[in-house]
Amino acid sequence: MRFAILTDDTVLVQKLAQYFEKYSITIDAYCTELLILRAMRTISYDLVLLDARSTVELASSLLSWRTCNADFYTPAIILTSLLTWNVMQDWIEAGAHDVVNRADIDQIGLRVCVALRRLAHCTRVDRIQVGGYVLNLGSDMVTCDGIDVSLTPREFSIAWLLFSNPGKFLSRSQIITSVWGNSEEVAARSLEQHIYKLRKKLGLSSTAAGASLRTVYALGYKLEISPDLRQAEKSAPEQLQVEVRAEDDGSVIPAIP
Repeated sequence: MRFAILTDDTVLVQKLAQYFEKYSITIDAYCTELLILRAMRTISYDLVLLDARSTVELASSLLSWRTCNADFYTPAIILTSLLTWNVMQDWIEAGAHDVVNRADIDQIGLRVCVALRRLAHCTRVDRIQVGGYVLNLGSDMVTCDGIDVSLTPREFSIAWLLFSNPGKFLSRSQIITSVWGNSEEVAARSLEQHIYKLRKKLGLSSTAAGASLRTVYALGYKLEISPDLRQAEKSAPEQLQVEVRAEDDGSVIPAIP
C-alpha cells in the first residue's frame, strides 16, 4: 500500500515511515498542498495524512479537491495537536475522515487501520441531486428539470464542487486550487469566465429555478438554495441528499494494531 502525507515536519515523516514499514506501506511526503495535489492526479494513494499542527484550515484545498474529484475516494486523516470537539467537528465537516493526535504514532496507526477497513466497504459519490439539478459523475452532464446540459470538464468540476456544498461559501483560491491545481493569475481570470458560463447554462442567475450562484465580492462564491427548496428539504430531506453507490474493490486491509 502507498500513503501520502502533507507536512513540513521531517521528524514526523521518519517516525511514520518507520512505523508503517513493517506493514509494507510506503509513505510519500509533500511539503505543500500544490505538490501533493499534482501527485494525486497521477498517483493513486490508499490514504492521505494531513498535518495541521496547531492551526485549523477549513479551506483546505486538498479536501476541496477530493470533493471536486469524488471518484478519487481516498481517506484523509487530519493530524493535529488541537483535539477539542469543536475543532474535530470542523475538520469532519470540511471533509476529513478522522482527526488524530499528531504526537501519538500508535493512535495514528489505529485510526489508519479503521479508515482502511471502512474503505473496504465504502460508498463513493457518483450522483448529486439538488432540487431539479442532477449531476452524474463521469458524464460532464447536468440535468436541469429533465433537460440535459453539456458542460466542459472544468465547468463540471466547478459545478460538482458547488453542488456538493450547497449553501457553503467557497473561496476563489479554494476553487482554483481544486480545479486547476494552482493559483496563477490566468486561472483566476478563467474562473470568472467559467462561473459566467455556469450561470448561463444552468440558469443560476436567480433562485427562481431553485438555486443561484452568488458572488461574494472579491472573495468567492456560494450556491444559494431558494426558500421553497429549503422548505421542501425539511419535509423531505432526501431531496438535497447526495445519492451514493456502494462499491467493494476487494482490497486486502493490513492488520495494523
